[in-house]
Amino acid sequence: MARRKKRKKGRDHLQRILVLGMGFALALCVGSVAVGVVNWYTRAEVKRLPEDIRIEVLNGTGEKGLARKAALALIKNGIDVLHVGNAERFDFGESVLIARKKSPELETLRDKLGCDRYIEQLRDETMVDATLIIGADYRELNLGPEFESSLPE
Repeated sequence: MARRKKRKKGRDHLQRILVLGMGFALALCVGSVAVGVVNWYTRAEVKRLPEDIRIEVLNGTGEKGLARKAALALIKNGIDVLHVGNAERFDFGESVLIARKKSPELETLRDKLGCDRYIEQLRDETMVDATLIIGADYRELNLGPEFESSLPE
C-alpha cells in the first residue's frame, strides 16, 4: 500500500484564509463598481435638463442676487438665460414657471426643477420660451448644488 502524505494543517488553513480574503476583495471591487455606475446614472439623470430653451429669471422675493444665482445654476445645466431681473412685486410665496411658447420641454423643465406652479401665457412674439419667477420657496427648487451652496444660512 502506498502511503498518504500528511498535509500540514497550518498550510491548509492559510490557503483557506487567502481564498476567502481574495473573494472578499473581489466582492468589494464589484460592489464599488456597481455603486459608481448607479451614482453616475443618477447624477446624469438629475443634470439632464431640456436644451434649446430660452428663459428669463425674475426675483419675486426681494432677496438680493437670488435671480442671478438661479440663472447661473440654469446656465450650468445648459439652459439659455436671456434676461435676469426683478419681478413686478416681491411677495411671491411660490416659484412660478410661465410658459410663453407651447413646448413639452418646458413641462420637463418644470418637473426637473420641482416647480409646482406652471402657467401658460402664450405669446407669438417673444424672445424667451418661459419666465421663471423665483418665490419664497426657492430652497425647494432643484437648481443644483452650486445654487444651494450659494444661499445664505
